[in-house]
Amino acid sequence: MKLFYTKPAMKWEETLPIGNGSLGAMIWGDAKKECLGLNEESLWSGYYHDKNNNKAFEHLEECRRLVEGEAFEQAEKVIRENMLGEYNESYMPLGNLYFTFDHGEEIKNYKRSLDLEHSVSKVSYQIGEHRYTREYFASYPAKAIFIKLQCNSPALNFKVSFESEMSSETTYSLDGLKITGVCPEHVDPSYIDVNENPVIQGDKGMKFHAGLSVIKCDGTIEKEEQSISITNASTVILAFSAVKEPEYNPSMSYDEMKEIHIKDYRALYEKVELYLGEDNDLTTDERLERLRKGEEDNSLYVLFFQYGRYLLISSSRQGSLPANLQGIWSWQFRAPWSCNWTTNINAQMNYWLAQSCNLKECLPPYFELVNKLCEEGKKTAKVHYNCRGFVHHHNADYWCNTNPVGVAYGVDHGEEESVTWSMWPMGGAWLTSELFRHYEYNPDEEFLKDTVYPVLKESAMFLIDWLYEYEGNYVTCPSTSPENKFKAPSGAPSSVAMSSAMDLAIIREVFGNFQKTCEILKIDDEILEEISERLSKLTPFKVGSKGQLLEWNKEFEECEPGHRHLSHLYGMFPGEIFEGDEKLTEACKKSMSLRLSSGSGHTGWSCAWIINLFAVLGDAENAYHYLNTLLTRSTYENLWSAHPPFQIDGNFGGAAGLANMMVQDRNGEIKILPAMPAQFGTGYVKGLRIKNGKTVDINWVDGELNSYRIY
Repeated sequence: MKLFYTKPAMKWEETLPIGNGSLGAMIWGDAKKECLGLNEESLWSGYYHDKNNNKAFEHLEECRRLVEGEAFEQAEKVIRENMLGEYNESYMPLGNLYFTFDHGEEIKNYKRSLDLEHSVSKVSYQIGEHRYTREYFASYPAKAIFIKLQCNSPALNFKVSFESEMSSETTYSLDGLKITGVCPEHVDPSYIDVNENPVIQGDKGMKFHAGLSVIKCDGTIEKEEQSISITNASTVILAFSAVKEPEYNPSMSYDEMKEIHIKDYRALYEKVELYLGEDNDLTTDERLERLRKGEEDNSLYVLFFQYGRYLLISSSRQGSLPANLQGIWSWQFRAPWSCNWTTNINAQMNYWLAQSCNLKECLPPYFELVNKLCEEGKKTAKVHYNCRGFVHHHNADYWCNTNPVGVAYGVDHGEEESVTWSMWPMGGAWLTSELFRHYEYNPDEEFLKDTVYPVLKESAMFLIDWLYEYEGNYVTCPSTSPENKFKAPSGAPSSVAMSSAMDLAIIREVFGNFQKTCEILKIDDEILEEISERLSKLTPFKVGSKGQLLEWNKEFEECEPGHRHLSHLYGMFPGEIFEGDEKLTEACKKSMSLRLSSGSGHTGWSCAWIINLFAVLGDAENAYHYLNTLLTRSTYENLWSAHPPFQIDGNFGGAAGLANMMVQDRNGEIKILPAMPAQFGTGYVKGLRIKNGKTVDINWVDGELNSYRIY
């Protein structure tokens, strides 16, 4: 199971990623000048400081009265000018490690590959009689990236150097190189352009260090001013690390360290096996091109599925940070959307495959992030809304600020479009739902009591206080539906209304999850009565004149009917509250039809969401169609998902969608092959997970169930 190519990467979206959860590298594979783009997960601009807006709460009632009077534009103006806080900080690239080779250029038999079964990348080629190979792997046990360069004769002649855009210093020695530096104090998001100096350097930035060690070299090493020179070698082994004490023994052989790495990786990877037909010997880019031309290649879907699992193992391990918008792989100083955690779909989608695809070991970083946001979010709930509990909005960074972001550095009001995404206090609630879902798949009452219950209670308390009674029902206001807009009565675009369908679905889910938690733990919590009272009068979902589920509390005309977000369908997926409700299920189907007929699904993650929605609706034909669309329209040559640009959520969401086509466990009902397309012919899957700690193996013949086993 490999990605492989017969040419080096010509652009970043063709490079091959390796990672150990914390440390990542992108391998270009050029024969003449190799480049490893390096990342370390904790390198972020900024420093901790409170970004809450102390004047926000005093404008909340004014905003609500304006929405009630359908003065939507004025309400949005109040929010933009008075109720938002500063933008998040940015994930920083560590830099580039270069290997500049002194050999001929008549290259033949070139091959570059990434072995998903062993998490090892290789580059090989021949010049004359000399055969060169490079091998790379990122070891979680060793907390290091290992690089082995070989030649069949002592003809390895190259220089090693390091470059970084950050303020840093590199010192070279016969033992390797050492890097020290400091991240910027502040970096503006790439999508705003209001400051003359979007990058601010200073002493408050995060300090960092890293280094490359020469473990073995049978040639000559010389120190130069800006590089290390190695000549007349046949084997060179290097280790790159960004921790003070790498967890490997230099006296161990390379093969021993590689064996430890592979054993650790395969303990996770080999838990799931999927077969959809024989593999072929074409390069990955050739296979993608053939698929785009309409040819069949079921094993390419398998490669994409296992690649998603590989990427999560490589970017999210115990002790690391969660996978961000680009996992851990980013090369830009001002990366798209700051390469942060976007919590109105993207951060959650990153972990959709963790349960069903048997990777629960990758979830602890997610849990830790939610806990940190919970603590910070208690301050934001009080300052911004005078509510109990915790709130988080749509963006998070390393510093875990929870305010609604939309104000540029040094500016006293929000950006023009900022309310559309920022004024959404449901991010924390959605995050807690994923914690409860982990309990459903892995029933551990200690985890439920110690991890889920405290956070879920804080979220429920915020939602209790956030709701208020209006015309006999509890409503949310101001309310947005990420990240869509409607036409106000004046015809102007607006994003602020009342009781969006997504708000209502998340609230019902969180309240329901808390009730179940208390029942399981036999806790008679004091807020249960408040929850029951809110649920009894919570605004119901509404169906529009076309039979569609309304996205807001009224039937507005959408500004963008084919919008990429499908926020109002949350109750169908990833939520389960519409399951079994025929009226709302049909309304979801109609909403899907309307959205897709207007061009939705044009981003990778949006397409992945659509696959999952059609899967839970039992629509095999459309689930397959959008799986195919994800690969043919929204996938780069290295199988990364494209927004565009690259966002890793489409990889994770797409893998989850494929799993949902094969098995589902929703609202107490297990469905085997609920959306099996005829195109998948005869095949099998082993190791998918369902709720209550169960695993399932399934075999099918000509698209029909042959046998299955739950254990």
